Formats: sequence, C-alpha cells, structure tokens
Amino acid sequence: MRIAAIDIGTNSTRLLVANYIGGQVIPLYTELEATRIGEGVGGAGIISRCALTRTLECLERYINKCIQFKVEKVRLVATSAVRDAQNKLEVAEEVYKNTRFQLEILTGEKEAELSYLGVISDLEQAELKKYIVLDLGGGSTELIYPSPKGIEFRSVNLGAVRLFENKKLMDETLTILANLIPKGFPVKPILVGVGGTVTTLAAIKLGLEKYDPAQVHGYHLYLEDIRSIGNKLNKLSLDQRKTVKGLQLERADIIPYGIYILEKVMEVLGVKKITASEKDILYGIIITA
Repeated sequence: MRIAAIDIGTNSTRLLVANYIGGQVIPLYTELEATRIGEGVGGAGIISRCALTRTLECLERYINKCIQFKVEKVRLVATSAVRDAQNKLEVAEEVYKNTRFQLEILTGEKEAELSYLGVISDLEQAELKKYIVLDLGGGSTELIYPSPKGIEFRSVNLGAVRLFENKKLMDETLTILANLIPKGFPVKPILVGVGGTVTTLAAIKLGLEKYDPAQVHGYHLYLEDIRSIGNKLNKLSLDQRKTVKGLQLERADIIPYGIYILEKVMEVLGVKKITASEKDILYGIIITA
C-alpha cells in the first residue's frame, strides 16, 4: 500500500511517501520545509495567522505531490506546538478546509509511541531493552524506552525553537531535563536520536554539501564532537553559520539551542555517544496507518 505521512512539527513540516509492504517501509520520496508553525507559541500560546498560512501553503504542495505519486492513504499529524496552542481546534479546521484531510493532533503519549516504533523498525529486536530513543524537536524533548509495562516516555516542554524564543530557560535547562530521567533506566543505555538537531549535527560532522539521509542514518556522534561543533557555531554570526556545510539555512538560528539541549541530556544520562536515526515518527505514522 502506498502511504504518505505528513508531520507538522514545531519547526518543520515533513513529508514521507512510501510503500508499506510486508511490514516494511520502503521510502519513495521525502521533503522538508521549515514552516515553523510553533513561532511564538511559547509566549502568546496561539498559532499565528502568518505561521498557519506558511504551513497551509506547504501542505498544498505536499498534497499535490501525493497526487503525483498516486498515494492511496494520507495521514496528517501535528505535534508539540499545535498540541499546546489555545487555538488548536481552529488550526485543525483550517487544515481540513484547505486539504480535505483530518489533522491528528497527537498526544504526547502517541507522539512518543510513533517515534519509538519508527526508530526500532531498524534496530536489532533482541537488543531493544538497551535502547533509549531521544526525540529532540522544536517544542519538546522526549525520552522513550521499553519497560515491563510496555513503551514508556518522559517529555518536557523544551525544544530548539522554544529555547531560542525564551533564552531565560537556559538557566533552568538542567532542572527541566532532570524530569526526563525516571528510576530504573537501563544500565549503560544505547542512545538513538531523532529530530533535526541530531541529524543536522551528523550532516555537519560529515561535511555534507547536500543532505544525504543514507549517510546520516546510523551515524555515531560523540559528546566531545557535539561540544566542539556547538562551540564553533556559537562563535559565528548568523550569516557565517549559514555557510557551514551540512547546516540548513532555515535551521541556522536555532541549531545552537538544540545542541545545548542535546549536550545537557547526554550529561544527565551519563552517555558519551548518540546514534542518528532517519527512521523516526514518519515511519511510525506509516507503520500504524
């Protein structure tokens, strides 16, 4: 079956068109636009008309692409920014009016579950108890892990866009992130990361002129390298950052804040390595469609 997954995240709206055959997701087409629907949500508490218009225009292009690929089913979801917005129902109505597809506004639990299912679709099933998934987005950060009760997660409202817009949160980051760590975490966990901060760091470390998911997926990032890249970017102006290989222009303003969160998460967990994964919530959306 040919399925399209569209994820409206705080910073980016992403599309994955894939064939789902025999329990396997076979990607056909991917696209990403930095629509930043979460712009200002942390302060005003609403999705602005400007941010919504950007997103609706992107969705129109994505739906046309789905038609071009003769997609049989489209699944459209929104995460942290829309979930937290006071006007989320109005946003859902506007999306339906413009696309004729229902918008699923995912709960934190559902978002975590879909991200986890996407990541583990590519992992050694016998070793799953050792893996912890870090989903570092624009509006929130989640740790997702298996337990005797099933898939569990912890989430905090701290992401790259949210921190960029409210820099005072930097003084509270360690306190906020402490809420991510429950008792009974696996000993020496294997950390796998999804989200633009982790994949962008991999692309920067690889020095990619053009983003290549195949090279980024499975790439190991070490804490010392993450710190080094963060220190380098912090010394550059915004315009200088935009010239760094592997760094998307639209992410140049928020990337230092994503890196800051990632560093602190790894310090709190006591891990020195994270593996970037391209198989994230979009894969989970298709697997459960």
